[in-house]
Amino acid sequence: MPDWITFPNGQRGRRAWSNDPTYARRWQLLLEVAHGQERRPICDCVHDGQALELAVRRTTRQEGAALVEAHHLALMPRQGPLHQVNCTFYQASPREGGQGGYEDGVVEERADGSLHVTLRRGLKIHDQPHGTAVIERDPNERRNAGEPVPRQARMTELGLLHLLWEQAGFNKWHHRIGNARRWWPGMRQRLAEAASDIFVAARQPLSRRLATVGYADPDGVQALRRIAIASEGDWRIMLLGIVDAIEIRDSRNGQFVSFAFDGMRHYDLTIGADVHWHAALTQRFPTAMTSLRHARDQRNIKVIGLVTARVSTTVKDKIVRISAQAEDIALMEVAPTGLIPVESNYELRIANALIGDNRAFTKPLRYDAHRDTVHPDFVLTDTGDRRGTPMEVFGRDDEDYAERVLEKVAYYNEIFGQDDWWHWNAVTNPDNWPPFPLAINQNHRRR
Repeated sequence: MPDWITFPNGQRGRRAWSNDPTYARRWQLLLEVAHGQERRPICDCVHDGQALELAVRRTTRQEGAALVEAHHLALMPRQGPLHQVNCTFYQASPREGGQGGYEDGVVEERADGSLHVTLRRGLKIHDQPHGTAVIERDPNERRNAGEPVPRQARMTELGLLHLLWEQAGFNKWHHRIGNARRWWPGMRQRLAEAASDIFVAARQPLSRRLATVGYADPDGVQALRRIAIASEGDWRIMLLGIVDAIEIRDSRNGQFVSFAFDGMRHYDLTIGADVHWHAALTQRFPTAMTSLRHARDQRNIKVIGLVTARVSTTVKDKIVRISAQAEDIALMEVAPTGLIPVESNYELRIANALIGDNRAFTKPLRYDAHRDTVHPDFVLTDTGDRRGTPMEVFGRDDEDYAERVLEKVAYYNEIFGQDDWWHWNAVTNPDNWPPFPLAINQNHRRR
């Protein structure tokens, strides 16, 4: 997956350097020099004979107790679909992906290329929820034959989590990523950059209310404290990280749900939720909750959580302690290597195999789209097909799903051709899947 960038001064760098501890500072220097120049950085993509330019945006990053200036690259307005499918900046047209499941205006591109989203519940304390929460939606609800696929009027926390993951590029994989996603400070900064380009109110970027929690990230601890103190009493905040545990506990006032992220003990943070959340999350995200019941070393997936919460802070012995009361929670299952989202154990096996075979691919994210929306499970981006090569994992055998499989097969055969997409019927052949379509200019193992 090409990620080389050519800067106006002729120097070259890789976008992956932004969350690589060895090259992150060098990357920032390249961006700092390019910011504000008449000529813009370009990737290697060409459309109608013209190189596709990229915007350099000013943002901030946490360094100790201070906020310092930083920069990041962003797409020019409406140019995501113009990039090559294997480019790190490629984005499908919103109508072709999960964003197509929203009514017009829910996700709106602004003049500068940033996004404005309409959330189910605003982040101001006085904002009331509109519509149903993530856990109140039935993921198995089906429409009647001939009935149009419903579109959502607002974005839930799950939709926002998918948007953040996609904007940060974490739904894409190529072999050069290596171990970069094990370095949480780099993950935090990429998510902060994505959040700075997502506005939840007219002049309110999400980055002002989003804090991430992870291991070995002292600057992240400072960022959480700053955001919590600035938000207390007026704003809800959002907390994002790899989930360690969701457990029912007893207190003097009755039972409650204790929510913990990996590395949270270093943040002087506690997160609690009403006890009903445990059953609700178990029903809505059964794979995630089942995994979390196992010991850490026995979990075959990781779980990303996004929590909307009211916070209060106290200071004792010069330590800021933060208490968060969750008002909504979304979970997303991901492969342990690369943190690529998956929706089933079958998808996990394919994601692991693709990563092991050094393939380049994208995981399209569903957001809040209805289950009847045609939506590939993965898209190979290294086959030479300018559209990418869709991959489908068929993992159920009930009557309704069988009808859905026939619809999908007919769709892919018509749009891509019978031989230009891949599928695996994991019900009839659970132990073996067909060979993956060949990658160009790359040797890889065949199963």
